[in-house]
Amino acid sequence: MRELAELSRLCADLARSDLSPEILERMISEFAGHGLSSDLARKLFSLILEEGERIRGRGASESGLKLREFASRALELQRMGREIFRLELGEPDFTAPSSAVEAACKAIREGYSKYGPANGIKELRASIASKLSEKFKLDLKPDNVAITAGGTFGVYGSIEAATELGDEVIVIEPAWPLYAHQIRWLGRRPRIIRTRFEDDWDPVSMIQDEISRMTRLIILNYPNNPTGKVLDEKSMRAIIELAEDHGAWIMSDEVYMDFCYRDGFKSILELGAERAIMVNSFSKTWGMTGFRVGYVVSDAEMVARVARAQNTAITCIPEFVQRAALAALNDEEAARRNIELIGARLKILYEELSRSRLIEVKPPEGAMYIFPRINVENFDSWRFAWKLLEEKGVAIAPGACFGQSYNNHIRISAVLDEKPLREACRRIREAVEEYS
Repeated sequence: MRELAELSRLCADLARSDLSPEILERMISEFAGHGLSSDLARKLFSLILEEGERIRGRGASESGLKLREFASRALELQRMGREIFRLELGEPDFTAPSSAVEAACKAIREGYSKYGPANGIKELRASIASKLSEKFKLDLKPDNVAITAGGTFGVYGSIEAATELGDEVIVIEPAWPLYAHQIRWLGRRPRIIRTRFEDDWDPVSMIQDEISRMTRLIILNYPNNPTGKVLDEKSMRAIIELAEDHGAWIMSDEVYMDFCYRDGFKSILELGAERAIMVNSFSKTWGMTGFRVGYVVSDAEMVARVARAQNTAITCIPEFVQRAALAALNDEEAARRNIELIGARLKILYEELSRSRLIEVKPPEGAMYIFPRINVENFDSWRFAWKLLEEKGVAIAPGACFGQSYNNHIRISAVLDEKPLREACRRIREAVEEYS
């Protein structure tokens, strides 16, 4: 017991100190001297670092994981017969194009329902490689692409493939909450960069201040969920340079790549970064959220590592789903229609919310969200969201879901037609006035 007490005190002292990469290297050396693995040293180091972040109040928030519970309540109220305007999830109201549905049914009838390769069928990988090569003037091959269980597993597999236990991963907030959750789940440590509304959500100088020798991956998401921010080429190149200087990978989550409503967006694939992974999905552009099909693009070795992670977790993506994705990929008219629809709705959200003196909102640049700041003293985004749902019949996502610093924000998804969208905005304005 004495040894356990000493270990506890040592861990507490370390958590309250500034830990450096040199300490990790010493821990690995000491552990090896006692026949213990470097993975154990990394895991312990990571846990102590994260505890230190928690003590200092800088840890990543888990409140975003409660959003699904909130959405379940909205659905329950709908089923009870109440009119509920559902704006809380990033799920388009349009569904998969008929070409994809027909391709899935045809593939099932033809027997494409058996085990397949972990990295996806070659036809789909080749088609993605060809279209991206044409779009970005590249020479991608099928081996540069792996098909994943939605963008979610694309992110998960990329974190696992690009990092090791105890490694630091930079997350730029406000952010999709599963980034930090997956990082911790895999025994890595999220390093949170908290960008600000008044700085136009610019992350570059903050990354420069926070990146270190322990950083092994930087996660980018532009156009951004939840802010809609589009990062310009100059900023992207600055981040790439920082990553290369520190030997870190960049994972660029580009699931909203097609939903870009201002000039200047550049995919990570266009910018020549050597250690880069692009993640994308069929969920948004083609309204195929339930199909669970996405993909990663990187060098052949990294793609193979992501595929091995997927093989371990879920074996493969159903082939009939992949054949539906292949049909969707070639249905450019459906994609164009959906992109234009979301753009028009974002303009409506901006127009309607700007009517309130208490709601501060930036012009939409991309993605399918708007992330206004609510200028009300002691505003609590969760409390407001519940009151709005129960009293006004409107479901939105609390800003606190996307980081602890954003409790005075709300996220609204552009997933309703014009008439209900304007009515939902009217109720939001009314609720904000009442809250104040």
